[in-house]
Amino acid sequence: MLNDLHVDQARFIALLANTARAQRDALLGNVAEDDLDGPTPGRGERNPTAELGVEPLPADSSKPAAALREAISSLSVPARRELYALMRIGQGHLAAKKWHHGLSEAEMLGDNAIAAAIIDDPDLHDHVMKGLYEAKLTA
Repeated sequence: MLNDLHVDQARFIALLANTARAQRDALLGNVAEDDLDGPTPGRGERNPTAELGVEPLPADSSKPAAALREAISSLSVPARRELYALMRIGQGHLAAKKWHHGLSEAEMLGDNAIAAAIIDDPDLHDHVMKGLYEAKLTA
């Protein structure tokens, strides 16, 4: 089934996606849940986000996402198509027996579109791992 993408490469990309998702969730979860509909003070601080305690992004905040992008872009075009088909199987949009439909869909969409779809999937880890399982490629 997989000709250009190795199972270990798919697992590594899934691991990177999981790390990027965990860091993104940690960054998004850093905002205080205060009520923002309070009265505007007559004097003093007028910055409505000052009460939130929003911290600037840490310097290494984009390292997992950048590593994920780099890992996906380092794949050959046929390997990216196979990763896209695995992701679609994991999403439940494609049956494992219809593998060739996923590859032809990826070819029709083009390399930039499938790379963007892979990178933008917030549950990429789960979808790739489920795709590997559904395609009976897990050990």
